[in-house]
Amino acid sequence: MGTDSGLRGVAGYFFKLGWLAFGGPVGQIGLMHLEVVARKGWLDEEEFLRALNFCHLLPGPEATQLAIYIGWRRAGWIGGVVAGLLFILPGFLTLSVLAWIYVRFGADPRVMAVLWGFRPVGLALLLAALVRIGRATLKDAETIALALAAFAAFTFTGAPFPLLLLGCGAAHLLLRRSPRAAAALALLALPGRADALEPAVRRLADVSWFFLKVGLFSFGGAYAVLPYLRAGSVTTYGWMTDHQMIDALALGETTPGPLISIGTFVGFLAGAGAGVPWWGAAAATFWLFLPSFVLVLAAVGSMDRLLARPGVKEFLKGVTCAVVGLMFSIAIPLARVAVMPGGTLDPVTVVLGLAAFAVLTWWRYRLNVVAVVLGGGAAGLLRALVT
Repeated sequence: MGTDSGLRGVAGYFFKLGWLAFGGPVGQIGLMHLEVVARKGWLDEEEFLRALNFCHLLPGPEATQLAIYIGWRRAGWIGGVVAGLLFILPGFLTLSVLAWIYVRFGADPRVMAVLWGFRPVGLALLLAALVRIGRATLKDAETIALALAAFAAFTFTGAPFPLLLLGCGAAHLLLRRSPRAAAALALLALPGRADALEPAVRRLADVSWFFLKVGLFSFGGAYAVLPYLRAGSVTTYGWMTDHQMIDALALGETTPGPLISIGTFVGFLAGAGAGVPWWGAAAATFWLFLPSFVLVLAAVGSMDRLLARPGVKEFLKGVTCAVVGLMFSIAIPLARVAVMPGGTLDPVTVVLGLAAFAVLTWWRYRLNVVAVVLGGGAAGLLRALVT
């Protein structure tokens, strides 16, 4: 075993990791494996893989949940809380500051030029994630049909995001003749508005309720839950526009920590509309990540039994099928704002987006995502300077 003392070692490691954790969950989990298994010996290979599979079964960002598990394994429930908090803290701080800059200086022509370059790259990131998840999930007629059904229901009827996920999960269970189907948590599909409260308090109540639901249904990572984020923050509540949503996605890729922390950015803009931007960011972050802490620390004692249940993976397979369809549905409006910034098709933007997509999807020497995003911003600024 490693020589680090329990809680102190956990705090020191995850505070450092939080500032270095760029590149999405794959890179973050890889860094944890290198340090926790190979160098420190806190977990052996078998337990690390079991813990990772356990986190994949739960809603929420798997890298954050794995950090919570490692902290719990090393220093009990306090260690789990400390590890998770320190892992997400850098993302919260950096995204809150970026959101303040965005609100304060977003109309500056130089900032607008950088954002012009960010948007097609943000769209490319979404499409690359869609291709990656689609390849891994849609392997037969049944899974393709579930994805198409979710796309049609969300796009043409506005069906609630949580119920679509649960419905597709239950449908896949039934199609596989599983003995049990999951029960739909219809309460979580309710709007939950608090119209009798003061405007600022009402806004924070809406933010809190919305992001609690996001945290409970964030299967598949930030890209997978992006349709739900847009449906709530753009369509239902009107806290932000599609332009701002794709800006949030691009900016989120430039900050450390889990990408789902873009909820902090969304919460800041939501709170700004009621004069409480910092409280909005804090409320969104707290409720977004709370389910991960509760579920990991509550279910860790039943990890082996949960992993052994035959219907769990089939249910999640159906959920992932729905995620693919929902991601495709959100790609359409975001593509419109990315490649038609002035209301008409911009060929330079299209070329930049296609180039970013090609690099992210097929280039054999994969660039860090942060480099691709910053490259788009640099291209936007260069274009503004030239023209």
